[in-house]
Amino acid sequence: MRVQAREGIDSQRWRLREATRQMEAQFLHQLLRAMRRTIPAAQSSYATQMYTDMMDETLAQQLAQSDQFGLGKMLYEKLSAYLQTFERVTGGTDDEQTG
Repeated sequence: MRVQAREGIDSQRWRLREATRQMEAQFLHQLLRAMRRTIPAAQSSYATQMYTDMMDETLAQQLAQSDQFGLGKMLYEKLSAYLQTFERVTGGTDDEQTG
């Protein structure tokens, strides 16, 4: 086993921000899917449905990156408090061993 240095708090904040954006994107994708189900579909092929779902996924990712809905930002603000608490408690070091 070897001991790896803990990544910096800035790196952790960046990773948390990306994770909250991904969470928001997943939520928006599910929302778009649910909204599409309410529209009566004309006879569409599997390929058309798959393309539409991929388009919705991309749209959800773009919306999450724009921070216009604020869900990801709110999650980040709530969860980043735990990073700050962890940093104060540990003094900015971590002695975990990884394999």
